[in-house]
Amino acid sequence: MFRRGLGIALAIIFSGTAAAQTSRAPLGERVDPAAMGIGHSELNPLLNLPPNYRLISAFGERPVFSPDGSKIAFIGKSYGDAFELDLRTGVVRNLTAHAPSNGFLRVHYLPDGSYLLLGPRVPGATADETRFSTIELFWMDAAAKRPPVPLHRTLFEGVAVAHQGNLIAWSEVTPRASTFAGMKTTRIMTGRVVVSGGSASIQQEKNVLTLDAATQCLAEPQDFYPGDTRITLPCYHYVTKLPDGRLTDVMSLDLNTSELTIIPTPAALYGEVEGMFPDGKRTLVECSANKSSAMDICVLELRKDDPSYTRLTHVMDYGRWKFGNPVVSPNGRKIALQVAAIPGAEQIADRGAGQGIIIIDLPPYRWRRESGAAAGGPALPRYR
Repeated sequence: MFRRGLGIALAIIFSGTAAAQTSRAPLGERVDPAAMGIGHSELNPLLNLPPNYRLISAFGERPVFSPDGSKIAFIGKSYGDAFELDLRTGVVRNLTAHAPSNGFLRVHYLPDGSYLLLGPRVPGATADETRFSTIELFWMDAAAKRPPVPLHRTLFEGVAVAHQGNLIAWSEVTPRASTFAGMKTTRIMTGRVVVSGGSASIQQEKNVLTLDAATQCLAEPQDFYPGDTRITLPCYHYVTKLPDGRLTDVMSLDLNTSELTIIPTPAALYGEVEGMFPDGKRTLVECSANKSSAMDICVLELRKDDPSYTRLTHVMDYGRWKFGNPVVSPNGRKIALQVAAIPGAEQIADRGAGQGIIIIDLPPYRWRRESGAAAGGPALPRYR
């Protein structure tokens, strides 16, 4: 089943224009959480990849595209070094081996070509304390020759990077607890990374919104919409459980007005928003009926009143495997994601951990909807 490519067994229509080719997402199957069971294939999915999938690195996690789409940066392993792979030459270089550190969890490109790194300057007493209380933000020059520069911000989870002007968004929790239960508020912050004289600092800092963990949720900025005036955020209902059992929602935040829009997730689906398509109308989402067992990738149409989830991959057909942290190239023609095998009977691999980087080459497909169903396919459930 996995060799179906992007899971596009339904009819797919080719686009006739270059503009559509770079801004449209591929069509797959409308998500039915009840049908997202774990398969029992004895094959290794990495040895049975569809023709438009490429394993470009046998190690690594949390890939990101460079601003021009020609390179991918990624973390070798959690609390390890950051690496960069040139997609044209296949050459990999270690970005952080020149500077002693306690390792990094994430790497990002800024629009000017320099790097952001997230990692602990001083680790905590436990893995959770380190992850939730001590992860700091660092800047590194584009040549990756100088030591990372601390930006003196302690973050909750990740950071979103705008398309222009070195604008970033991040979140801070209070208090800095080592468990979700101890977190009371999430402050959504924005600022600009200003580079000068071989160093950097955050300026024009703004607290856009503060969320109450008990009555709302915990949240982290994920990606910027085109125009850099809105961001997407996953909304984690970990502190106060919802009556329907839903763990996540997708949110959209206007950075100018602080208006928050919730794009609901089906109660039976775990949907964590990830990288956005260049048109700003669709985003990738980690999706599963049971995130502790396996994970695939879905596409979400970013409409508050009609949020259609579409399944894109089928690595779960092979059992306890996870695709995660997917991002879309600047021209919309490639997806990069990490792959991991889930080791235990009950626990997923460490949060964000990956064991290799895959590129999915996207053909020039476009979406079409006919009577609520995919073109030429059966009418599948629509989740609102």
